[in-house]
Amino acid sequence: MKSASNNKDIKSNPLKEVLLTCRIMLKYALVFGCLVNILMLATPLYSMQVLDRVISSSNTDTLLLLTIVIGTALSLLSLIQVARSFAMNKMGSWFEKELSSKLFANVVRTSLLARTSGGSQQLRDLQSIKTFLTSPSLVSILDIPWAVIFVAVLFMIHFYMGIMTVIGGAILLLLAIASDKLTKPLHDSSNEFFISSMRQVDQASRNAEVISVMGLLPQIDSTWQKINLKVQNAQNLVSGRQNILSEVTKFIRLMLQIFVTGLGAYLVLKGEMSVGAIIACSSISGRALAPFEQAIMSWKGFLTCRQAYNRLNDTIEKYYSEEIRMSLPEPKGKLEAQELSYAPPSSPNRLILKNVNFSIESGDTLAIIGPSGSGKTTLAKLLVGACIPKSGCVRLDNASLADWNKDELGKYLGYLPQDVELFGGTIRENIGRMNKNADPQEVVKAAQLAGVHDMILQLPKGYDTEIGFDGSTLSGGQRQRIGLARAFFGGPRVLVLDEPNANLDTLGELALANAINYAKQNKITTLIISHRPSILTLVDKILIMKDGEVASMGDKDVVIKEINQSARPVMADLTNKKLN
Repeated sequence: MKSASNNKDIKSNPLKEVLLTCRIMLKYALVFGCLVNILMLATPLYSMQVLDRVISSSNTDTLLLLTIVIGTALSLLSLIQVARSFAMNKMGSWFEKELSSKLFANVVRTSLLARTSGGSQQLRDLQSIKTFLTSPSLVSILDIPWAVIFVAVLFMIHFYMGIMTVIGGAILLLLAIASDKLTKPLHDSSNEFFISSMRQVDQASRNAEVISVMGLLPQIDSTWQKINLKVQNAQNLVSGRQNILSEVTKFIRLMLQIFVTGLGAYLVLKGEMSVGAIIACSSISGRALAPFEQAIMSWKGFLTCRQAYNRLNDTIEKYYSEEIRMSLPEPKGKLEAQELSYAPPSSPNRLILKNVNFSIESGDTLAIIGPSGSGKTTLAKLLVGACIPKSGCVRLDNASLADWNKDELGKYLGYLPQDVELFGGTIRENIGRMNKNADPQEVVKAAQLAGVHDMILQLPKGYDTEIGFDGSTLSGGQRQRIGLARAFFGGPRVLVLDEPNANLDTLGELALANAINYAKQNKITTLIISHRPSILTLVDKILIMKDGEVASMGDKDVVIKEINQSARPVMADLTNKKLN
């Protein structure tokens, strides 16, 4: 049962699943490592044979045969190393290909659920893991078990040589453990500070205009420098400790080679070993300890990979979902909010919406109004599934939004957020919801509904005009109208428009009114959030939000009458105060 549970956990975690598959390739790399390390014995053994046999016997035939053998061994060694390197690179490419799309989707999901903009760190962590998987550092670690081959040969040459190398290996292993204990906490904190620092840089770049116009650069820079100073201090401590450990490792390895040579000379004088064996032992002991030294040298890369894995794995465990819902029939547009409550992830006890209940029929047009901070925008996000409620649910044609297939639900929804974001590409692609094969007639129809068709035709390449990253080449009003056209594209059954007239001029207001009238005529359920009273003339019903709750809802005329009646005492009180 426990094994079945573990398998289920792995299958629900794409990172673990892909790494488990990579384990097969690592096994082959380990086998290649065995062959590589065996073949690396060729050079010291060749030197040993030349010094002990060829020179003493002056036999050129033996020299020629040994040279041919060593040449063949080294050629095979090169081919195996190239093959292993090529295989590791292919594994890295496959690793990224298998995960990149899933993690990109998880970045969007994380930003949606956690309400943060740091989801891109997941893709940076993916690159960190891939870099380590394809680096020589991992190969060095895989070669460590095969150091036993060289140690065994040293024991065969002389027992003392084997013992000395084992002692050297144990010292280097202790240094590796010390390196982990001394640098891991600092390395972890350095990475966390660095991520926080980069988030502040991203935030500053997004608000460059405000910083420049209001002279905020010194203050913003001072705040960033405090975090950056922590990054630099942590990095300096990590680098300093690693440099010391690296130099100690080199010193121990060099001293060990000297001791091997000295001990070899002593054993030669004692008649227990040949001169050629000194050269062979020096070379073999160096090769036996090389993986340990390289592993210590690359410990920083291992720590970075381990931290990236832990961070990425935690995010996947928390937010990743591959659940695909069953397809449902095309909705007519009836929308209901049932006991809807919402609290931001950062403040789970602070309710922005509290037990919101209302229902509108297919084809209704509803205005959601209320003072700033009353929860109107949050309600709009919940109604389209851009936020996950703390309790309650939103139903479309009696089915909870959570039960819809997200990819299929999207084509039935038209959403214009308060802050309109466009994507890098052409106007045609943005209106067509980034579908490069979108029907041109549908694109033009949506643009005409939003009253932006003529404006688009005035641009250099019309609908094929590149708008730049985030639509930066367009004005706020143009972005809003293109966003409105995108909301209308494809014939949605429900429209949610958050402050659709915030950046519109008179012509834009007229185009918006025509679009809403079109929606009413075609039985498209439409919800409009606005502070402008002019929008109320276009709707059938009004919902008033106050302090995260529904204060009133009903037909337009009834609600307006209630508003006027409640406003009379306030106006009379203000008039009396002025007269007095």
